[in-house]
Amino acid sequence: MEEYRDILIGTIFFILLILSIIDFKIKAVPDYLLLILLVLDIIFLFQYNPTNFIYMLSFTGGIVLLNFFITFYIQNIKSKIYKDKTLKNQTALGEGDIPVIATIGTLLEPNLAFVAVFLSAVFAIIPSIFYIIVKKENQLPFIPFLSLGLFVVYILGNRVYEII
Repeated sequence: MEEYRDILIGTIFFILLILSIIDFKIKAVPDYLLLILLVLDIIFLFQYNPTNFIYMLSFTGGIVLLNFFITFYIQNIKSKIYKDKTLKNQTALGEGDIPVIATIGTLLEPNLAFVAVFLSAVFAIIPSIFYIIVKKENQLPFIPFLSLGLFVVYILGNRVYEII
C-alpha cells in the first residue's frame, strides 16, 4: 500500500511541476490539470488521511478569505495611493493558485502548511522585484513558488523549523 502512496504523491508533484512551467510561460494554467490535481488530493485524503479533509477545506478557505482582503487592499487602497488605475483589476492570487493551496493543505500538517505558504512568498520576493523593475510587470506567476514551498517543506518536514 505504501508504494501506491509514493506513486500518488509523485504524480501530484509531477502535475505541480507541469503547472509551474505552464504558469511561468503563459501566466495561466489549464483547468483540467487543476481538476486532476484536486481529484488526486481527494483520493490521497480519503485513502491515507481522511481526518485532514476538514483541515484542507478550512486551510484553503482561510487563504481565500486572506486573498479577498489583500485584493481589496490592492484594488481600492493601493490603487488610490499610487493613482494607478491598472491596479483596479489586479488580484492577489489567481484562480489556479487556490487548488495548489488545497494541495498544500492536503499533504502537510497544519503548521507546516502555513510554513510552506510563507516560504512560497519569501521565494517569490526577489523574482517579484525583478519583474517590477526590469520587466515592468505587476504580476508574477505564483504557482511555481507555491509548488517550491510545498516541495521544500514536504522534503524537510519538521526539520524546516531548524532551518528557518
